[in-house]
Amino acid sequence: MKFRFPILFILLFSTSVALFAQTYVGEVLYRDAYEYVKLNHDDNGYSFNLPYVDGDVVYKTETPDGGSSAFSVLRNGQRWTFDLEQAENNLKGKVFNNHGIQEVILHKQIDPIEPSAQIHYVGVYRDSYGRRVIIYKDNGYLHLMSPFSEQTMSLKPIGKDRFWSISGAYWNFTDSKNNSYQTLTRVDRFGKTYMLQKIAGYEVEELWIPVNGDTLYSRLYLPKTNVKVPGCLLLPGGGSLGIDNYEYEARFFAGYGMACLVFDKSGVGKSKGSGNFQVQSFEEKNEQYKQLFKYLQNHPRIISSKVGVHGPSEGGRLALMMAMDLKEVAFVNATAAPIMSFREGQLYAMDHYHRNLGIKEQDILSVRTVWDAYYNGIETGSIDQNTIDKANALRGLHQRMFLPPNTTRLPLSPNKEDLENDRMMSEIAKISCPVFLQYGANDTRVDPYKSATNFYNQKNDQIKSRTLFYKRGNHSFMTPEFEICTGYLDDKIAWLNEISIIKL
Repeated sequence: MKFRFPILFILLFSTSVALFAQTYVGEVLYRDAYEYVKLNHDDNGYSFNLPYVDGDVVYKTETPDGGSSAFSVLRNGQRWTFDLEQAENNLKGKVFNNHGIQEVILHKQIDPIEPSAQIHYVGVYRDSYGRRVIIYKDNGYLHLMSPFSEQTMSLKPIGKDRFWSISGAYWNFTDSKNNSYQTLTRVDRFGKTYMLQKIAGYEVEELWIPVNGDTLYSRLYLPKTNVKVPGCLLLPGGGSLGIDNYEYEARFFAGYGMACLVFDKSGVGKSKGSGNFQVQSFEEKNEQYKQLFKYLQNHPRIISSKVGVHGPSEGGRLALMMAMDLKEVAFVNATAAPIMSFREGQLYAMDHYHRNLGIKEQDILSVRTVWDAYYNGIETGSIDQNTIDKANALRGLHQRMFLPPNTTRLPLSPNKEDLENDRMMSEIAKISCPVFLQYGANDTRVDPYKSATNFYNQKNDQIKSRTLFYKRGNHSFMTPEFEICTGYLDDKIAWLNEISIIKL
């Protein structure tokens, strides 16, 4: 949700608007941007919300006496007046504020499409210019990836086979054949119409691929075509998030004709074997992932010379390491990749974490000193009790402080191998394929600017590379409004087209 500043609403609402029996959605022009509007009615009355300005704050309306059809909002000294009338399933009228008068339409939001029926809408739709809209279902709702606004949005149902999105566009599905819609019409907020036709799309195949004694559960997204296609191995980030967290890019790439392999790490989800990612070093993961790369490269439906690697965070680090080792890697798309030592990256993340907790800078420095000593102990094979004593002395400052465990026993993770692994600082020049780096400008877990600087200080000048920073984006490329950064996906396709992996 969008948070910009605290707001006080004073709302007046007339009895004539009692016809609002549920949720209406639409947009208003505010400070040169169109903002999402919701008007709700329940047993407790009416409420008004600008979700991407107010966040979760919902403001209760009051119903005054009298016959006026308007209600007003006093907001930061400015009064907004809404004068709306029922028009079929919409509310139409005007909004008055200090900036003038504007016409508005609020759409009655109907019940979500039943999960069993959502599959009829899912697919890839292409216009005459090759632009592709990808419709998918997630968490019980329909979503779309749009090349027009370069955003990912939910589809809000406002009629039979008719939806509205926060980009201000209307989406109409028509021409159903075999329980699958074949035509998608987009009408933007200014009335311009775009026609898209469903194309073959992709299929998903479940696999269990043996690597180094483990069997990793995988899903292969394969475009439906009779010709061979390029491929991409999608690496997971750090932590225990499962395969579902990495299918977002897989759907998108497959919709543009590139096969994608996603997988559960050792010890996660449906993967089998005694291995566990939590105790594997970077190099052990690297060896596993290189075998998955070979599997994809040798697949009969893949162009072996056009297989690359995509990875977020730790996956970005490992994607670059793979390209150092395998000259046949066709490209690397690393997102939020820590191009620095493991220790430096961890200390950067911990500093920001504690700063966000409101810890004093002098105490943050003390925590950093403790962790630095703790890492030294892991490298030398002996953690000093004095280090643990200093950590224990800091524990009372905040219940959520991140400190070493209260033991001198060497941990399984982090391990000595990762702490001493300096490949991000010494072997970048070995990479011979094109590299695309993407960073959230507000990343507090990986230093985006230091990472990019380290890359360009080392890289082979002969390779093609690009780095983009996404304003207000965090480590996960989400804005403060919990939206995926605009352009995050479409910039990938533009890059892949530029280096001749995908043809638009």
